[in-house]
Amino acid sequence: MKNFSLLLLALALAGHVGAQTTTLQVVTKTIEKTARWKPGYALEINGEKAEVEVAPGSNDAQITVRAELTAKHPSLDTAQLDVEAWKFVLSTVGKKIYVRAYIGLKNGQSLPSSNLKAKIIVQAPATCPVSLANKLGKVRLENLRGPVALTGEFCHFQLSNLGGDVWLDSRYGSVEGRGLAGKISLKTTRADVTLSDLRSDCAVQSQYGTITLEANPGTGNLAVQGEKSEVRLRLPDNAGHNVHLRSAYGDIAAPSQFVSFAPAENVRQANLQSGDGRPFVSIETTFGNITVE
Repeated sequence: MKNFSLLLLALALAGHVGAQTTTLQVVTKTIEKTARWKPGYALEINGEKAEVEVAPGSNDAQITVRAELTAKHPSLDTAQLDVEAWKFVLSTVGKKIYVRAYIGLKNGQSLPSSNLKAKIIVQAPATCPVSLANKLGKVRLENLRGPVALTGEFCHFQLSNLGGDVWLDSRYGSVEGRGLAGKISLKTTRADVTLSDLRSDCAVQSQYGTITLEANPGTGNLAVQGEKSEVRLRLPDNAGHNVHLRSAYGDIAAPSQFVSFAPAENVRQANLQSGDGRPFVSIETTFGNITVE
């Protein structure tokens, strides 16, 4: 009987907690700005708690930026007050066009208690070079032809159909890329990377992550240096690459056409020779496994 009473009390408390679900009030302010652009100008974007999208626009002489700045809080008055802490800037200095969304406070003003978020949608000429830094958010770039340089912390990157070179440094944020035609240079820490339909050279340095790469007939040289990272290589029969795999304190799983050997204790290697002058894949890991599919 005592256990039955305790069960009824637990169910009653659970129902009471469920009934206290808090409804958040959402306040959003939207700002749209434009800046003139011409060849030789570059775009630099800085975000915080932001979801950023960059894609070509219809006007090759203009950059258009739309910012949706949001505050969420149980109190409508607090959300309305906190949304004003968002500051949004679009300015041109020399040949640099700067976009920045940040939380700006006056002296002595306390930090906002609302959940703050920014969504920044940028339309730029396809050939415009882009530099972007973001924390605690997402970044999506697509259909651009100029070079891009990206840095992020706790930020998820989605890259598709980019024609220029890509340089990226990501900490604690995954990277997905497909249809990348320029040279790729990635440095990641505690971040998973998935790349497909690569059409040029690609170099990846990874610590504590899972790397998934695809080498097609149109892919150039691939180089992966992994530390405590798992690497998976998709290699179709018609890819035609020469391949070198090396894992220290890890295992290698590769098809039968690979020549496998162990040159030293706790070291595994496997090679595939497709012919002279072919693109080269080099994957080396420490405390990580390598799998070829």
